[in-house]
Formats: sequence, structure tokens, C-alpha cells
Amino acid sequence: MRESIGNVVFFTTYEISRYHLLSAVGRILDKPFNAVPVSGELATLANKRTYSRILFEAGVDIFSGGLAGMMFWSAVLPLDVAKTRIQTSVDLKSSTNTLRNTQLIYRELGFRGLYAGLGPTLTRAFPANAAAMVTWELTAKILGVRHYEK
Repeated sequence: MRESIGNVVFFTTYEISRYHLLSAVGRILDKPFNAVPVSGELATLANKRTYSRILFEAGVDIFSGGLAGMMFWSAVLPLDVAKTRIQTSVDLKSSTNTLRNTQLIYRELGFRGLYAGLGPTLTRAFPANAAAMVTWELTAKILGVRHYEK
């Protein structure tokens, strides 16, 4: 259940953020060089459309992947906290129902109890998912499974 909910949130966030960011980057790169608000080496790179698209797409993939990972854990952390409680329970008669345990945690500890460990989880989620998604996108492009955005 946790993975189903989380993956819907993850891939929805990833694809929507990637689409909108690539659209914005495309509008910037398609303008004449004078209209691009950059300077120095970045301006030179932005003028070379092929390389700049690859670079900017990688940046978009990093950001979108990291954001999607953070949204995944924000959505499923209460279920993960309940799962951890079930796995670490010494009482063999305690409920193994995830939703029931989620309700118990909320009654005992409130909303904060459901999001115990959110800070470290999100801190780990951004770089881990950013690296995974940029690697997946680049590999798919190298293998010809996915094409560079136009």
C-alpha cells in the first residue's frame, strides 16, 4: 500500500515538475542570446543549444527527482512510521494492521508522531532520488529509449 501511494505521488510530481521546468528552460534557450539573462561561461554554454539543452535537462532531472523523492516520503511517512512500530513491537498480540496503527499513533502522539523522523528522511530523499532520476534519464537517452526534449 505504501509503495502504491508513494509511487503515484513520486511519478506525478516528477513528470509535472519536469514538464514545466523543461518548458521554462526551452523558452529561455529559444530566445536570442541577448534576451538570455546569464553571463560569463554560462552565457557561452547557453549559446550552444545542444550542450546547453543536455546540461539544463540534467539540472531539471536532478531537481525534479529530488523534489519527487521528498514528496514521496511526505505522503507515505505516516504509513512507514506505523510499519516500523509493527515491526519493532514486542507485544505479539498488538495489531499488525497498518491503518489501525496509524490511528493509534495519531491518538497517542498527534500529527507530529506520524511524521517522526521527517527531517532526516527528506534530507536523504532529495540527493538519493535526484541521483537516481538523472542517472535513469541519461541512461535511457544513451540507450536510445528516451530522446532529448526539443
